[in-house]
Amino acid sequence: MKKIWIVVLIAAVLALLALGGTAGHQVTTTDAFCSSCHAYEKASWDHGVHHSVGCLDCHTGGFVRDKTQGSRKVYLVFTGQVDPHHDRLPSYPDKTMSNCIGCHMTEEVAEKNPIYMERHSEYLVAAENCIACHEGGHVQEIRDKRYLAVRRGEQ
Repeated sequence: MKKIWIVVLIAAVLALLALGGTAGHQVTTTDAFCSSCHAYEKASWDHGVHHSVGCLDCHTGGFVRDKTQGSRKVYLVFTGQVDPHHDRLPSYPDKTMSNCIGCHMTEEVAEKNPIYMERHSEYLVAAENCIACHEGGHVQEIRDKRYLAVRRGEQ
């Protein structure tokens, strides 16, 4: 009888961890979650050319990499080692570039604008990544304001 309770307890703990992990994943993959700390990036993104694209459409390094880095960042924030409002977003240039190409260098784009494809194929040989020429959707003038101190009473 005692073994049954131990098995039930272990199953209950595993079920809670699975449900918590699933719920945590759902919450942490939303734009609202990202912008809860990265408000200036959100503001510049809203005014940029990619305002209809989600944060994780560009800023992701993959599930395991994101969750590992995210857990590390949460630890650093809660131990006071990092202020999330003055911390740069991970850009994952390699992954970001493949995301850019996945949207901007498709067969549909090639059919509609072959000159664009021809030129950008040449640019990709010369440039390290897309962000070398393009800002990536964030408005620099707004993004730079994240490092300015906000005075009381001003918004």
